[in-house]
Amino acid sequence: MELIKNLATCLGVIAALWGLYKCFTEFVLQGTQKRADMFLKKQGEYFGNKSFNDIRALLEFDDPTLQGLSFEEKRAYLTFFEEIAVLKNSGLISADLAYYMFGYYASKCLESQNFWSNINKQDIFWNVFLRFATEMQSRLRSQGEVVSHEIRF
Repeated sequence: MELIKNLATCLGVIAALWGLYKCFTEFVLQGTQKRADMFLKKQGEYFGNKSFNDIRALLEFDDPTLQGLSFEEKRAYLTFFEEIAVLKNSGLISADLAYYMFGYYASKCLESQNFWSNINKQDIFWNVFLRFATEMQSRLRSQGEVVSHEIRF
């Protein structure tokens, strides 16, 4: 009888541990899914926005047409990168993922003379963008900088 009681206790402990393990893995997967959904929404917002597409094409060669863009278009573009920076800083997207998907574009914006023609780049309100873009620019310029092919959410 004692043996059966001990065996039942052991099986109960194993079942409880297995249940905890399954709960934990499901919790992690749900978190990953939420981060993926949020990232894909932001990616769609960036690449699906006509104004952003136009700005991105103009930034490629620092086109003088950038000078004629409205402040509101430029503000929206900069604010998008600030949102990405906040998500990165909060751990909702990895630094590698932010760099891989948006680093080049943030760096091109930072370097553009024409984009900043009617915006004070040194204004404190662009601090989040400037830090993010400078970090991305540093990664782009560093020797041997690579991103793992196994980037995760």
